[in-house]
Amino acid sequence: MTVKLYIFIKQRHRYSHWMTVRQRKRLYNKVWARLSRSNKKTADRSVVSNYNDVELISEGSAAENENTGHSYRLEMETTEMFSEEPLADSACEDDAIPTLREELSEWASMFQVKHNAVDSLLNILKRQGHSDLPSTARTLFDNSNKYEVQVSDGLEKISLNVADQLSKHLRRYPSAVTKQLQVVDISLNIDGLPLFKSSNKCLWPVLCSINVSPKCIFPLCLASTASKPKNTDFIYETIEELAKVLEDGLWWEGNNLKVQLRCITCDAPAKAMVKCIKQFSGYYGCDKCTQKGHWDGRMTYPQVDNLTLRTDQSFREGLQPEHHLQERISPFSILPIDMIKSFPADYMHQCCLGVMKKLLLLWTRGKTLHRMSPGDLACVSEHLEKIKSSIPDCFERKPRGLQEIERWKATEFRQFALYTGKIVLKGVLRDDLYEHFLTFSTDLCILVNPGLVQTHGSYAHQLLEYFVEKGRLLYGETFLVYNVHSLLHITADAQEFGCLENCSAFHFESYLHQIKKMVRSGKNVLSQITNRLEEISRMKLNSTEKELTMKRRNSIFIMTPEKCCEVVSQETQETVLCRVYTNLQPFLMTPCDSRLYGAYVTNTRQSKMLHVDKSSLQKRALMVEESHGNRIVLSILHSL
Repeated sequence: MTVKLYIFIKQRHRYSHWMTVRQRKRLYNKVWARLSRSNKKTADRSVVSNYNDVELISEGSAAENENTGHSYRLEMETTEMFSEEPLADSACEDDAIPTLREELSEWASMFQVKHNAVDSLLNILKRQGHSDLPSTARTLFDNSNKYEVQVSDGLEKISLNVADQLSKHLRRYPSAVTKQLQVVDISLNIDGLPLFKSSNKCLWPVLCSINVSPKCIFPLCLASTASKPKNTDFIYETIEELAKVLEDGLWWEGNNLKVQLRCITCDAPAKAMVKCIKQFSGYYGCDKCTQKGHWDGRMTYPQVDNLTLRTDQSFREGLQPEHHLQERISPFSILPIDMIKSFPADYMHQCCLGVMKKLLLLWTRGKTLHRMSPGDLACVSEHLEKIKSSIPDCFERKPRGLQEIERWKATEFRQFALYTGKIVLKGVLRDDLYEHFLTFSTDLCILVNPGLVQTHGSYAHQLLEYFVEKGRLLYGETFLVYNVHSLLHITADAQEFGCLENCSAFHFESYLHQIKKMVRSGKNVLSQITNRLEEISRMKLNSTEKELTMKRRNSIFIMTPEKCCEVVSQETQETVLCRVYTNLQPFLMTPCDSRLYGAYVTNTRQSKMLHVDKSSLQKRALMVEESHGNRIVLSILHSL
């Protein structure tokens, strides 16, 4: 059992970089179940079983009995499951062979195995002869409470040293990446995370992201409280350490690396809290301009043009006292940053979960004037389900019907706004409402792509001004809430940071979900999280590059503005056989030629089979089949 389990762990480690999480879990459960059944049968049938028998089995002794023969066949089946053939072209492994203890530690961290399960496994292995292994998971991971939990005003906090955390996570990158680093570009995020359904206890972490591919996210501070923090005192220590690192740089492997803070990404309530300003629902709640809101059953911002923008100087001097909280100063004001530009509007919360969700709710549950009929809603939902098979695997979620809109996640609203919405609403939504939606969709398509922001940023701002003003006419004054008003400032943020993806909270929100899974009970929450983080920090980062696959939904690429292709088969290491579609036509002409942002329509009659060099297959796309051989092709614009 021990030998076979060791083979499984060692081989699984070598294959983890190309297997999905679902495949790894399925393989883990399958092999573990086989080995457990085999071990049970052997124990039932054997009269005498000791460590010498295990040695004889592992050395392939000729004195094997019927039970060892069965175990040998099982071991061969396990080894065959990890054939060397798929890795013929992969990079060579490191010369240093990890020990069983190291392999077990990494395996348990990767699968987030509970410590009581690891303790049981360690006891089994020790009884089978591995006396050098520790008895408990705590010793295996070398976990000791290195961080002190500070308690103040009902809030528990653990502060992690900023320089130490940056150095620790830079070591997770391959040396080829870190050798080229001269500047460490980081982003911050602060947000609340509910931990349990049965209590109000929530976590407020200060997250840091190293903006190098692949992105590495980790906490600088962890705070736990039963409600929203009363003040920002819990982040002062972290901000002071960050200010020192920004000024002095980071000493790492004998070099002094410059550290620069790109942005602080928060949703509107968290941003108001850390900047010590009025909430978005206040009369002076906009953090980008000085406009006074108008109360119309909800706070609205009716002015669309000629806005007076805030500046770093006006913010620090408090020139509009109504915007600031009295006798409070933001802890971020000690940093050498622009207090306006460094806090961008997060398009995940304000565009996807804000504007896009608002539009869908107006069409599905709003006033009769704007609401689609039940038949139209069913048609849209059916179309969404139909194109599910065309969505590539690089999308986190597949489309769902409008009847589940309350359960949609931010990535689903983004997918609808950028890609599927313009397909399923065509010919169903009222013409003026559809054209208004296309204005919003086109603008997002431009602002999430760095190349389009650079060339068409000013056009995107004009579209957004039209969208906001037209929305007032279509849906009334109450449409101009804070999220819609923020669209007037979002183009400036995209131009400042290259695109909206570079300052969004998508990666941070995904990491918050991982943190939540680290909490296994309501006792010592912060210690649980720091222990899990310490275990994970020893693992190297995996590359995010995805290999070319032959699944049809994953094999669509844009070659040039006039050609796209569908990979059919791989011919050689450098070439693939493709169905190449030519003479691509615009899918839409409202509000502009959709070829500007990569939306095309073509037909199978305008295609031919060609051999294509792999190097030309860089720009991914999705293809939706329509009737009469028509194909809708949409370039994937957001970062994957």
